[in-house]
Amino acid sequence: MTRFYQIALLLSFVFTLEGCASQKKEKYLQIGTGSRIDILGPRAQFYPNNIPAGWVIEGMDFDTAFSNRNKVANIFQARKEGMVGTHIQNGAKDFILARYTKAKMLVTPYLTWQWNVSEHKGEHHPVRLVVGFYGGGDKSPPLGNDAFIWRGEKLPPFDRLLAIGFDDMALKRGNLYSMGRVKYYAQRGGVEQTNMWYDEAIDLSLVYQRAWPRDDRSNVIVTFVGFAGQSSPSGGGITFSNIWLSR
Repeated sequence: MTRFYQIALLLSFVFTLEGCASQKKEKYLQIGTGSRIDILGPRAQFYPNNIPAGWVIEGMDFDTAFSNRNKVANIFQARKEGMVGTHIQNGAKDFILARYTKAKMLVTPYLTWQWNVSEHKGEHHPVRLVVGFYGGGDKSPPLGNDAFIWRGEKLPPFDRLLAIGFDDMALKRGNLYSMGRVKYYAQRGGVEQTNMWYDEAIDLSLVYQRAWPRDDRSNVIVTFVGFAGQSSPSGGGITFSNIWLSR
């Protein structure tokens, strides 16, 4: 798993987004703030040659992510148990699909979402939520407003990365793992809790304090929220819906 997290940390500095070629660079979207920030709703449409404004893909080219040629597409709209969501399927490459945000963590600390998790092999499900943070470390320089202008090209800056996942055992819920410079939080687990919808909520400020206790949380900005898929031969997918940040 080390390789995935190393790639994730380097995405914003190394990878060049090959997809999103249809997004014209002159069409910028200024990411605003608020007491509630909608990340993903049931009406979000991800399909070939288009992703919603504010979203970026890194680690996998655009065509591959949406292709179902000889494989299950990595990103597609799905209906499960009468509910519509965005399905994220892991594949041959590690990738991140994320939405720009510009939210003070202590102002909107609550991350809420719904998910329907497939069965998987191994300790950690290969698909998980990811949250990028910036500003808590004393060596993090201030960011200008231009850092939060979405151009459809790459992830915004981040200096901390939290993965929120589904583990193989229900008793692991609430465990926090250190995986290099990335922290992994087990939100839920157990095969008996797969293939059904669950409503979830987490206080990011509390998990952040556990993960990086020396940081100044008052300076922390949530710069993106999204999904990560880790390459794994066993495969696995999660359908997500109704994700938002709030007070």
